[in-house]
Amino acid sequence: MRTALLCFGWMFAAVAAALLTRDLYAFFEDGAFRPLATGFVWYTLHPTSLQLAEAAVSRYIGQFLWHPVISTILVWPAFAVFGAFAAFFFICGRRSSRSTGRNRSSEYFKQD
Repeated sequence: MRTALLCFGWMFAAVAAALLTRDLYAFFEDGAFRPLATGFVWYTLHPTSLQLAEAAVSRYIGQFLWHPVISTILVWPAFAVFGAFAAFFFICGRRSSRSTGRNRSSEYFKQD
């Protein structure tokens, strides 16, 4: 499970880096920083799924979730949203000190 979470984290990080590179390239070409919005990227890749997602969330979960929450996220810069997803998966996939079975501070207080 940990490996899968880290793989997803690296995939989202790669997409975020690619989108940021594209935005920086456009900035140096035009002189104005206009990052791609998440909704624009989603619509460009697969417009039908965006429309179906809006209908499904509004109908089965609640319209309050789509219009104030998800529609706000869709106008945020895509590199930031994908970077946040990458950070989330990296945090979920990290190895905690409890999962290794020992406490880190116990190594410093060993009595020989």
